[in-house]
Amino acid sequence: MSTRDNIIDAAMAIVRDAGVGRLTLDEAARVAGMSKGGVLYHFKGKDDLIRGMVQRMIDQCEQITRAYYEVEPDGPYRWTRTMVKSCFDPNGPANDPVGGALLAAVTVNPLLMAPIHAMYALWQERLKSDSPDIARAALVSSAMDGLYFQRLMGIRMSDQDGATRLRDFALDLLSHSNPGAAP
Repeated sequence: MSTRDNIIDAAMAIVRDAGVGRLTLDEAARVAGMSKGGVLYHFKGKDDLIRGMVQRMIDQCEQITRAYYEVEPDGPYRWTRTMVKSCFDPNGPANDPVGGALLAAVTVNPLLMAPIHAMYALWQERLKSDSPDIARAALVSSAMDGLYFQRLMGIRMSDQDGATRLRDFALDLLSHSNPGAAP
């Protein structure tokens, strides 16, 4: 593991254990077992460190999404179906308390949102690339975003059985030419 990755791991541990308000370069250095100068060599400041943490979470999302995409059958809405399945992955970043804290941090500084905006633009292009009805794909995608953000905030709208039914319903919407049509 690189020193940079070690620092990001330390910062994420601080946020998980104590919240984003406790994240400082000094504390990241202490937890990473290095000097503050060592942290500053890799990150210009706290915003740069947060940017690195955000990028780590984006990379985790992308890795999970790619894994689902590779096994998802070809056909209409392949990317949207992939998004639905990856949204319900128990190992996804939405289930990590760091995500909610980072969301709070990036809203304070909108410049830190740039990597998130770039990833969303890529995801939207993917959805458009294989969706015969972009409105349907956008509706399902928006629902998955809502679930993702609920998890980031620690809100659970249903138990596991309810989540499975919701996932299946979203996938069902993508398998019919008429919304609500019988299978």
